[in-house]
Order: sequence, then structure tokens, then C-alpha cells
Amino acid sequence: MGLSIPDMSLNAKVDAVGIDARSGDFAVPPSIDRVGWYRYGPGLEAAAGSIVIAGHVDSAVQRKGAFFTLRSLTKGALVRLTDPTGRRYDFTVVGVEQFRKSRIPLERYFARDGALRLTLVTCGGPFGEAARHYRDNVVVTATAAG
Repeated sequence: MGLSIPDMSLNAKVDAVGIDARSGDFAVPPSIDRVGWYRYGPGLEAAAGSIVIAGHVDSAVQRKGAFFTLRSLTKGALVRLTDPTGRRYDFTVVGVEQFRKSRIPLERYFARDGALRLTLVTCGGPFGEAARHYRDNVVVTATAAG
């Protein structure tokens, strides 16, 4: 599967991922140029719910991640997923939000019901040197186009 966002000049491979057994967090691919689709939630063929894809904003070693400029997306931006056969699924950005990781409304973003939508997630906000991670998550919501 592939993800492209023209406004970010992004073309990234999408890996199917689950939960990291050690941390209990979303298992984002270790390579910062790849993003991860939550395989236990809705997929491209779904008629309802939230397709969730997460990626790194950056890395101290690898530098800028696939979602480095995710927070700069604006309403109306095109997001395209492509399945292994080449079929395209277009989405239009309808919102960009930032939440403290401890306060993100997970039930909204990992929903299996409601209108089909795409949720893109990365880290944001201030970086905590002691904790070695960002305080917040940036969440982009996009709805199926046309």
C-alpha cells in the first residue's frame, strides 16, 4: 500500500502494523520514511469507520520523518492511498488538531462506525528531553472524496 500527499511532496510506503508488545503503543514502522496502517481497524475496502495511519515526525538519528510537515496540511488538501493493485482511494482533509497524548480521544479516531474517514497521526508539541518523546499528537482527519 502507498500513501501520497501532494501538498507535502510525500510518497510513502505503508506497512500493516499493530500494537508494540513492549510499550502498548501503536507500532509505528522503525524507518521514518515509512508509515503504519493499524491493521486491526478498518482498511481500504471498509464502508465505515476510521482508517488509521501513523508515522514519525522525526528522529534524532534519521532526521525528518514522513510526517514532518503533517501539521501544516490545510482543509481541502488531497490525501491518496493506493492499494497493491494500483487502485486509488482519495480523501480530502477536513481537520487538523493537536492533543496531549494523555488526552487524545482515541475512541473517535479508532472508531469502526460512522462515515468512512482517514486519520493520520504523528507526534507534535514540545519535545521532552528527559522523557525523550513529544508531549502531543497531531491528528489529521480526511473524508472520502467524491
